[in-house]
Amino acid sequence: MYEIFDEFCWSKQKKTITKDKHHVPGLGNFSHWNYTTSSTPSPMHYHSDIIEVHCLLKGTRYTQIEKDGQIKKYTTMGNQAFLTFPFEMHSNGNEPLAPCEFYAFQINTSDPYNMLGLNREYSFLLYQQLVKLKDHHLNMGATHISTLRSAFNFFSDLTPESTMIGIQFLTCFILNLQFMTPIQESQISQVEDSIKRAIDYLTANIHRNIQLSDLAEISGYSLSRFKYKFKESIGITPAEYVTLQKLEVAKTQLLESPVSITELAYSLGFSSSNYFSSVFKKFTGCTPQFYRKQYSFPMPEKRGNSIVSIFTHPEES
Repeated sequence: MYEIFDEFCWSKQKKTITKDKHHVPGLGNFSHWNYTTSSTPSPMHYHSDIIEVHCLLKGTRYTQIEKDGQIKKYTTMGNQAFLTFPFEMHSNGNEPLAPCEFYAFQINTSDPYNMLGLNREYSFLLYQQLVKLKDHHLNMGATHISTLRSAFNFFSDLTPESTMIGIQFLTCFILNLQFMTPIQESQISQVEDSIKRAIDYLTANIHRNIQLSDLAEISGYSLSRFKYKFKESIGITPAEYVTLQKLEVAKTQLLESPVSITELAYSLGFSSSNYFSSVFKKFTGCTPQFYRKQYSFPMPEKRGNSIVSIFTHPEES
């Protein structure tokens, strides 16, 4: 395994400020990514002496952590932070990442007395707070996100004066990590009953053309209030959540059944197979046909004296 570090980048979807640009001791890359289509996942890697923090604003991001030969999977959503610790093996899995927006930064703990330009005393106090962190998955509040956004905006000027102000915002955010609420593995069970009723209804009726007004009515909220409460509880909009759940079902059925793309699209409430394919590609980076061929291990069935793949469909040949 190896270490991975992104290079300096300043594009519409990916902004990464590297150490050779900001010159702040103890700080590695500081990034703001906003992908509106799927992106390439990171392979299994680690960072020496580095605590890496990803803070999701919207969408979802999958992380796998390997320890003692075991893989543990996490799903981070909007208004949540995810931490990986020094030398911890982690990746995003094998599938393309869904569209999402997040801030991320790396703190190098190799020199406890020289961090973020603080004097020796305060640098060591910051280090002590960092090494006490044990939870990977944390809930963020609106103030936390606003603080981190301000930090990145000041860093973005790439001037010593703005960077100095950005350091103050970033330090405040880091010190607040210890007070953020850890997220339990079964987050859905922790949301309020009204939102959970809507989620349960969606799960039970995933093959219907579900309207947000239906979910709002089940929750007992007005449509506008439902959208707000859902985003507050789950971290993504209800429309995004519905789409992601349908795509998870689609991925499973593509690999485990011989259903045609057209049948699958209509069964999940999409208006056409073309629309289904475009949504599928936006979130996974590939078409349903390619996904099936890439990730499935079809068992052949015998017809007379010939063997035909059970995943062959006229529309795909």
